[in-house]
Amino acid sequence: MSRSKRLVAAFSLFVFQCLPYAFSQQATVSPSVLSFAPEVVNLLSSGSQPQTVTLTNTGNSDLMVGSVLASGGYKQTNNCSTLSSHQTCTIEVTFAPGTVETINGAITINDNAPSSPQVVSLTGKGIAHAQLSPRVVRFGTVAIGATSQPQAVTLTAAPNSSFSVNQISASGEYGQTNNCPATLQGGQHCTIQVVFHPTVNAPVHGALSVSTAAAGNILLPLSVALVGAGSGNVVSQVSVQPANLNFGNKGGRDTVDSVKELTLTNTSSNTSLSIQNVSLAGSPNAVGAFPMYSITSNTCSGVLSPGSQCKIGITFSTLLVGLFPESYPGAVTITDSDPTSPQVVGISGNAVGELTFAPASLVFPIQSIGPTSQKTVTITGNDVEHGLVLSVATSGDFSEVGNLSPCFLKQGGKCSMTVSFTPTQTGAINGSVTLETYPQCNPDPRERHKCPTPVVLNLSGTGQ
Repeated sequence: MSRSKRLVAAFSLFVFQCLPYAFSQQATVSPSVLSFAPEVVNLLSSGSQPQTVTLTNTGNSDLMVGSVLASGGYKQTNNCSTLSSHQTCTIEVTFAPGTVETINGAITINDNAPSSPQVVSLTGKGIAHAQLSPRVVRFGTVAIGATSQPQAVTLTAAPNSSFSVNQISASGEYGQTNNCPATLQGGQHCTIQVVFHPTVNAPVHGALSVSTAAAGNILLPLSVALVGAGSGNVVSQVSVQPANLNFGNKGGRDTVDSVKELTLTNTSSNTSLSIQNVSLAGSPNAVGAFPMYSITSNTCSGVLSPGSQCKIGITFSTLLVGLFPESYPGAVTITDSDPTSPQVVGISGNAVGELTFAPASLVFPIQSIGPTSQKTVTITGNDVEHGLVLSVATSGDFSEVGNLSPCFLKQGGKCSMTVSFTPTQTGAINGSVTLETYPQCNPDPRERHKCPTPVVLNLSGTGQ
C-alpha cells in the first residue's frame, strides 16, 4: 500500500472513531414554545387539555434524561428515560392556573447532551369565571336631584364555566336594575343598567358589585368602578378626605394587609352631624367570601359636634385573592344627617405578582455562536412584607447577575437583573430565570425547586 493510501486509511479510521464522540448525544425539542388559551381558575379542575412536546435524540449515542421539571402553574407527564439514537419521547403539558393573571413558565429537561438543559417556554393566562364589562362606567356631570340616563354593564360567563348570581348592588348615589338569571352558563351574558342620582356638588366615585358562587360553592366577587359628578347649589357640611382611596399595586398572597385611613370632618360651625352608618356597600365582598377590603377601625358613629373629626380605617388584603380579577374597585358609603348624604369614597387596588418585570420578557437578537450579549430587566417588588430570594436558576444558554435584595426591603422597591446570552447552537434558543422566594416558597433547602408558585422570567434568542 502506498504512503498516500495509508494516510487516507488512517484518517478515515480516525474520523470513524471520533464521530461517536464528536456527534454523540444531541437533543432537540419540538415545539420550543407552548402557548395556552386562557383558562378559568378553578382549584377543583385538572387544567387545560394537554399539549405535547417531543424530545428527540438526534445524536449517535444514548441520551439519558435525568429529569423533566415544570414550573409556574404548569404540570407535565412524560415517558422520557434513556433514548437511543433517533428515538423520541413525549412530554404532555397541562395548564392549571392558580391565579388570575398572565403566567409564564418553563419545561426544563436535564440530560447528558452538551446542550442540556433543553427549555420549552410556556405562557398562558388564568382568567376569572366571569367578567364585567366595561371596567369603568363614566356618567359625566349630572344635576343634583336628577337621574342620569342608564348605562349598561355586561356580566359574561367564561367558556366552560357556570356560576350562580347571588347579589348585585351599587354603592351610594348609584342604582341598578338587571335581567340576570339565577345561573349563568359558559358564554351566556346578562345586562345590568346603572344610573347616577347625585346629591352633592362634587365628583362621586362608587362601585357596582356582583356576588357569585362558582363550582364547589367558591364565592367570588366582581366589581366595576362608577364615576360621576354632581352639579348644583347644595352645600355640604361634611368633608371626607381623601376623596378616593388608591392602594396601588400589591403582591398577591401577601400576608400583610395594606392600611389607609379616611378622615371625616363636620365643617359646620353650629350644627352637629348625626352619623347613622358606615359600610362597604358596593365593594367587591361576596357574602361569605374572604373580603379584599375591610373596615378595621371606625370612630364615626353617633353625633359629631361642629368642627370635630372622626376616622375610618380601611385595609386591602390580597392573601386569598388569587381567584379574583386583578383590579378591585370598591366604595365606602357613609350615611348621615347632612342634606348631601350619603357620602361615597371610591376605593381601588390591584393584586399583581410578587415581582413584576419591565420588560415582561427578554428577547435577544440573532447573533453568532460564541459571543455574548446582555440585556437588563427592571424588577419591582410588590409585597408589603419583607422577603428574600431562596434560589435563582437560569436555564438554556443564558446566565444572570444582579442584587435583588432592594426589591424585598419595601413595597415598590426597585432592583435590576442583567441577563447574558451566549448561544452554543444555531436556531431558536429558549430559557428562563426562575426565582423561588420567601414567604411564597418553602425555605427548607430540601424543598428547593419544588415551589408551585415561582416567579419566572421567560428568555429567548437565536444563534446562527
